[in-house]
Amino acid sequence: MVSVFAWFIFNAQPMIKQASFALAAGILIDAFVIRMTLIPATMALAQERAWWIPVWLDRLLPDLDVEGDKLAQRIPPPRHTTTPPQREEQQAGTTG
Repeated sequence: MVSVFAWFIFNAQPMIKQASFALAAGILIDAFVIRMTLIPATMALAQERAWWIPVWLDRLLPDLDVEGDKLAQRIPPPRHTTTPPQREEQQAGTTG
């Protein structure tokens, strides 16, 4: 996005130059200064409190299982009824 907005700085119209420079600078500051330094530093200082949620809100929010981990815990893994294939050395009768 920064490069797209920065490309419009070369436009002849001064209003577009100003707007594109402001947007490019704003995105650059947001991406690098805020999201890559301030937010991780704040979360590191807050430690477990960064993930705290009020009980009443936790009850209202849906319990999402995006990757299916909870479903995998409820359903037992399938059992294989066939015996695993033996190694070629054991089938040939050689001991080594």
